[in-house]
Amino acid sequence: MKKIVKISLLLLLTSCTVYNFRTISGRYRTKGGFEWGSSIILKQDSNFVYNWQIGGLFGKETGKWSLKGNNLILNSDFHRLKDTTPNFYLLDKKINNSSKIELQLYFSDSTELIGANGLMFYDTDTIFKSVSDTIGLMTFPKQDYDSIKISFIGLKDIVIADSTNDYFKIVSVDFPVDYMFEYFENEVWKIRGKRLIDKTKNEYYYEKRFYKIE
Repeated sequence: MKKIVKISLLLLLTSCTVYNFRTISGRYRTKGGFEWGSSIILKQDSNFVYNWQIGGLFGKETGKWSLKGNNLILNSDFHRLKDTTPNFYLLDKKINNSSKIELQLYFSDSTELIGANGLMFYDTDTIFKSVSDTIGLMTFPKQDYDSIKISFIGLKDIVIADSTNDYFKIVSVDFPVDYMFEYFENEVWKIRGKRLIDKTKNEYYYEKRFYKIE
C-alpha cells in the first residue's frame, strides 16, 4: 500500500508544471473573438509589450510581469487617471404602459445614435439583444430584467437598471482620450500550459485567451 502511495505521489509531482520566466516568456496572441488582433510579448527580463485591438481601436502598452504560482501578474508602466465624468445623461424617463421598453439614444451633438448594441440581463444571463435603428430608437420586450447595457465604439457604456419606467431619452458621453488605451494594475491571468487566460470578464462579457506562438 505504501509503495502505491509513493508511486502516486511521484506521478503527481512530475505531472505538475513548474512555471518560471524561461518557460513563460515568449509571444502570445488571440485567436478570433472581439480582440482578434491582440498579442503580448513576455520578455525574460520581466518586461512585456502588449499590442491590443478592440474592434477598430488599437494601441500598444508596456509594463512589468511577474509570476505567482500558476498566475501571471501584469502591471503597466502608465495607469489610467480616475474619471469622474458620467457615462450618460438621462433627459427623460416615463411610463408609457406599452408592451415594450423604448430607449431613444443621441450622440453628445444631439444627432441620433444609430447602430448601438444593447443587451438585456437577468440574473447575469443575456435574455435579449437589440440594435438602435435609423432614428436612434432601441426597443426591448417588456419583461423582468436586472439591467440594460448599451455599447458603441468610442462611447462610454450606458447601463439602465430601472424596471419601473419603460421609456428613456438618453444622451451619450464620449470616451476621454485616456480611455482609448488598456492598462493593467495587478491584473491576474491564469497560465494553462501554452495559454494565458484572462478570466476577469471585462465590460464586453467575454474571456480573453492568448496562445503561445513562439
